[in-house]
Amino acid sequence: MSEAQDLLHTLAELDLRLDSDPAYVRAAAPELLKAIRRAKQSEWLGLTHLLQARASYQLGEVPLACEQMQQAIRAYQRQQQLHPQLQCHDELANWLYSQLDYFRALDEWLKALEIATQLQATEGCIRAYIGVGKVHLAFGDDVRAMECQQIAQQLCQPLADAQLDCEVNLNIATSAYRLGDDHLAASALLQVEQALAKHSLPPAWAAEALTVRGLLALRQTQYEEAQELLSQAYQRYRQLQQLAGQGRVMLALARSFRALQQQDLAEECLEEAARLGAAGQWPEISIEAHSQLAELYIDAGRYQPALVHRKALHALIAAQHQEQGQPLQLPRQATSQLRKLERELETHKCWLRLRQAAPTRH
Repeated sequence: MSEAQDLLHTLAELDLRLDSDPAYVRAAAPELLKAIRRAKQSEWLGLTHLLQARASYQLGEVPLACEQMQQAIRAYQRQQQLHPQLQCHDELANWLYSQLDYFRALDEWLKALEIATQLQATEGCIRAYIGVGKVHLAFGDDVRAMECQQIAQQLCQPLADAQLDCEVNLNIATSAYRLGDDHLAASALLQVEQALAKHSLPPAWAAEALTVRGLLALRQTQYEEAQELLSQAYQRYRQLQQLAGQGRVMLALARSFRALQQQDLAEECLEEAARLGAAGQWPEISIEAHSQLAELYIDAGRYQPALVHRKALHALIAAQHQEQGQPLQLPRQATSQLRKLERELETHKCWLRLRQAAPTRH
């Protein structure tokens, strides 16, 4: 067997073992990269970096996986291989998005869209528009998010691809919910649920569908149903070890428990959301968790812990401003909660000053 054939055999073996033994793949990749360079078979460097990145991602080492995926992209760029670059940009964007690193995810999806347009690759354009729409949704630009998902939906129609259709409908359901169009959200969600029943699709989508269904029930004041649906979504995310999903659902569950007058459970949910947000360095989750906790304590007349969470909230916003040059845009509900909290705290301070200034009775 020639050296080139031997290298190809090793690459094929790593590809086959990726899902069953990612630790083996990651450990073997550096030596394979050295062998490929010695053999001057640089056209295989991109694939090796890609397998290494996927192995790291499966092992839960996301920052390392992202660095290795960038190495794969650079290797493919040197070889002017556009189709693999497109795949890598999209995959990397999804990883970054899962970590709530929205700015970098947006950059990767825009690069993917540029390459997909150049190649006239319809599926690549669809995936890029889906991703850009998700980032706009994360930034609170619900109208633009819906526009992106509708472009993706139009591009999907000639393809009859069940997975792409389901993903687009799931994002339309989320965008429609955020825009207050419950009818469109429920209609898109029904199509998602039918697709999930018929096809083998990513299990996280079932958790997302349950989350949106729970949020719809919450808005329609069906609090017990909302609590049940959101609890199911949390269990799905927990099984998948998707901590960001768990954190987001905890925030929604807290709202349902508060509506059911179960303040202790709401507090537990928010503390867990704050913990998950801090552990994963996800400011979006942490900000809303501290905002809701402060409001919860204000409603209970517990002003000291409310002040603690208000300070934590402001520190998070200040950190975002330092890192990105501007604060992360708060969800509308969190913004409203912050304003209410500040009004309540100012009222409480005035009351304390008046009490201290009042003459003592003898």
